[in-house]
Amino acid sequence: MTKAMLSRRGVEFDAFDVENDPRALEQLRALGLSSVPAVLVGERSMTGWNPTRLAELVGFSLQEQTGTPAELLSSQRVILDAALRAVGQIPDDGWERMAPGRRRPLRELARHVFHAVEAGVDADLLGVFPANQWLAARDVPALTGAPLLTRYGEAVRAKFHAWYEAVPPDAARFRRTIEADVGPRSLEQVLQRTRLHSGQHLRQLYAFLGWLGVTPDEPLTDDDLRKMGLTDLPDELF
Repeated sequence: MTKAMLSRRGVEFDAFDVENDPRALEQLRALGLSSVPAVLVGERSMTGWNPTRLAELVGFSLQEQTGTPAELLSSQRVILDAALRAVGQIPDDGWERMAPGRRRPLRELARHVFHAVEAGVDADLLGVFPANQWLAARDVPALTGAPLLTRYGEAVRAKFHAWYEAVPPDAARFRRTIEADVGPRSLEQVLQRTRLHSGQHLRQLYAFLGWLGVTPDEPLTDDDLRKMGLTDLPDELF
C-alpha cells in the first residue's frame, strides 16, 4: 500500500524485497529498522502505515479520508462476511500453498485476515495500537483447515458485532487518539487501517481460490471495495 501511494503521486523510489533478498534485510537492520513497510528519505525514516507521516516525509500534501464511523463499521462487516465465505471454500489440499515469491502459506493468510479485524477492536478497547507487533507475520501451524479457521473468523465477527453494538458510532468518540507505534492516530484512522488491511488480504484469498480452481462465492470486486472507501488498495495483489 505504501508503494501504491507513492506511485500514484508520481514519487520515484527504489523498492527492496526484504522477504526474498537477504542483503536488503541486512541493510534494513543496519539502519536500525526492524519492520516493514519502511521508507527512508536521506537520514529520515519511518516504518508502518501512517499516510500523513508518509506524506510529510516524502513531501506531498494529503488529507486522510476514512468515512463516517457508520460507514467504517458496516463495510468492515461486509468484508468479514466475504472472508468467511472465501475461507469456507478453500479445499483441504490448498492450505499449505504459497503465492509466487512469498513464504506465507494460505492458512496463515486466512488467519491474518481475521486477526487484522480483531486488532482494530483491541485498539479501541485498550487505546493502543502497536501494529508492527500485533500484525506481524507469524506462523500458527495448528490453525489450519476450513472448520478451525472459519470458527476463528466467526469468533472475531462475534467480537466485532458485540463490541460495536454496545458502543454506538459516536463521531467524537471515533476521533479520540489511539497511541500507535507509528505515532498518534485517531480511532477512525486505526479502523481504516485494519479495514484496508483485511480488504487487501481478501483480494489475495480470491487469488488463491482462482489458482485452486474454485469460483469465489459472492465475491467483492475491487470496485466494490473502493466504493466502500478502500481507495488506497494497491494495484498489485502481493
